[in-house]
Amino acid sequence: MGKHVLVLGFCWILNVTVAMAQPSRGRAYAADTTEIIRLNTVANEYLQRNKPDSARLFLKPMLTLSERQHFQTGLGMYYNTEGSLQRFAGNYELAIRHYQRAMGAYEKSTRPWMVANLLSIIGYTYKLMGDSQQVTTLTRQGIGYLNRAIALNRANNRQAPLVGNYINLGICYEDVGALDSARVCFEKGVTIAQQTGDPDGFLRILHNNLGNNHLKRNEFRQAIPQLEKALALNVKGSRLSSQAHNCRNLATAYNGLNQPEQALHYAEKAAALVAQTNDVPLRQSVFKVLREIYAKAGRSQQAYEFLLREKTIEDSLLSLDKTKTIVRLQGQYEQQKAAELASIRANLELTKANQLAGIEAKNSREIAQIDADKKRWIAQIQAEAEVSKTRAVAEVQTRYETRKRLQRIAELDQENTRRERQLVGLAAGLGLLFLLLGIMAVQYRLIRRANRKLSTQNTVIARSNEQITEQSSQLRTLMRELHHRVKNNLAIVSSLLALQSYRLTDDGAARAVREGQRRVEAMALIHQRLYRTDTVTRIDMADYITDLAESLMRAYGYGPDSFDLHLTVEQHDMDVDVAIPLGLILNELLTNAFKYAYTRPAIGHRPSLHVALRQQDGLTLEVQDNGPGVNLTHWQTPDLDTDSFGRQLIWSLMEQVGGQLRVRNHNGAHFQLIIPQAA
Repeated sequence: MGKHVLVLGFCWILNVTVAMAQPSRGRAYAADTTEIIRLNTVANEYLQRNKPDSARLFLKPMLTLSERQHFQTGLGMYYNTEGSLQRFAGNYELAIRHYQRAMGAYEKSTRPWMVANLLSIIGYTYKLMGDSQQVTTLTRQGIGYLNRAIALNRANNRQAPLVGNYINLGICYEDVGALDSARVCFEKGVTIAQQTGDPDGFLRILHNNLGNNHLKRNEFRQAIPQLEKALALNVKGSRLSSQAHNCRNLATAYNGLNQPEQALHYAEKAAALVAQTNDVPLRQSVFKVLREIYAKAGRSQQAYEFLLREKTIEDSLLSLDKTKTIVRLQGQYEQQKAAELASIRANLELTKANQLAGIEAKNSREIAQIDADKKRWIAQIQAEAEVSKTRAVAEVQTRYETRKRLQRIAELDQENTRRERQLVGLAAGLGLLFLLLGIMAVQYRLIRRANRKLSTQNTVIARSNEQITEQSSQLRTLMRELHHRVKNNLAIVSSLLALQSYRLTDDGAARAVREGQRRVEAMALIHQRLYRTDTVTRIDMADYITDLAESLMRAYGYGPDSFDLHLTVEQHDMDVDVAIPLGLILNELLTNAFKYAYTRPAIGHRPSLHVALRQQDGLTLEVQDNGPGVNLTHWQTPDLDTDSFGRQLIWSLMEQVGGQLRVRNHNGAHFQLIIPQAA
């Protein structure tokens, strides 16, 4: 089930990535494609939540919109998601037909990497269909598709998807018994994942698969290092089910090496992990390994207990498999019946009433045959399961009774021997008592000597602490001196820019130099605050924002009598790594307001500016003026060709701190910068 969810997630990522890569060709076209992308995203989210009916509700309008706009990528997304829905329902053949139609649409949109991803999905779907029908030919067909996906990814030099391709290809090779080919695939996947930094976290799967490959060959010693690597990665990622898989496989390896203690340790650890999950098949496999370990160690009682627990789960899984099989057969029957009924309705116009009786009789015979086949197959499965369970229980029960009798005889012999040894032990105990008294006397002397050594070491530690404290004070002084010198150097740069602006005759160039000077002064103000405080890595943002806003207000010719400045600062203390880019962003936004917001002041209204810094779900910076507002299209997305230097600087600094900028016009321009988890 986990592999199926992984493939569904891969399909969803493919569709979302395709959606984000689409160009726009006019307003009407852009509106329709945006709606197609939105519908596909919502449908895939419902599919991820195991809600196929809701997914279909959002998927239906996609086909009409995509065909109307001749949007090949949209058609590919529609058939891709429809194929995932059919595979989710177990209709693998119908799913493959949808995937192939999606691949044709992607080929028309000239996107080879999407075709490669879809080839991998089709290959794995053939593997699932081969598992469900127990037909290796279908699995071999899937191998062919996976090899095509690998060749296409290699031709386009796409390394990261190759890891997932090799994982699926190796699993298919194991299903058809080609263990050597499977191991080669897994080893290639490990090499590529290590070269690319393993962005998708596939190394844990590859090491586990290599370990399983060695177990299938009875190469237990070679399996253990691979499984331990997989376990370490899964522990780091807190993946309980995967840890249980690794511990179960390690228990099997150590049991194969006749190391019962290590085998039992990992088997019990697997049982504890699987108890925290809802993976019933995994729990059955862990109980099976525990039963085999206890049986091999001669502990028949525990082996019998875990056999009963294993068979209980097996019965429930068998019932579940029966239910799934019945549902699948009923689904196939319903599809076949629906197709035949549609054919009947179409032929009624030609054949009239004279052929209706024959068609209905044929349908009745086929329905009766399907029902008979279904009942016969279910009865056969139940009979085989009952015979297998009865035989295994009888065999374990016989072994348990025999070993129990032998164990009782051995216990009586041990009781007689124990009573004879009690007298010898009593005499030995008296001698041991005197020996312990002598040892305690020696230990007392050793403890006194150790206490004197500890006292000497405490003195040395105290002196070391004093030296560390002194070095810390010196380091703090050096940092303040560093910030002081940085501030002085920035002040010199600011003065040089000011002098240069006075010599420039071009107003535009002079204005650009003065803007650069103000940016340098904004950074210098931060370093000035840092060397005047005891904390050399954090700054008081309330004082900094006040000084910055008032200095810019004076620079643009405003005073307290002619300008309303409102400052609200809730986050006072901030790390310098966040304060510097945040200060530069604030400098650009304030400069933008002073330059453009008050050029045509409204009659009866004084210029006003609101600046707020709040701590709420991260850090929020807001700047609000009462000017005419801004052109919102310039602030939606960054454009290196048309954006001014100020906007480019804001986008760059915002990306540096991981923030998000929201711009709207409400009684003037309102800028809101949200930085998650900033401090």
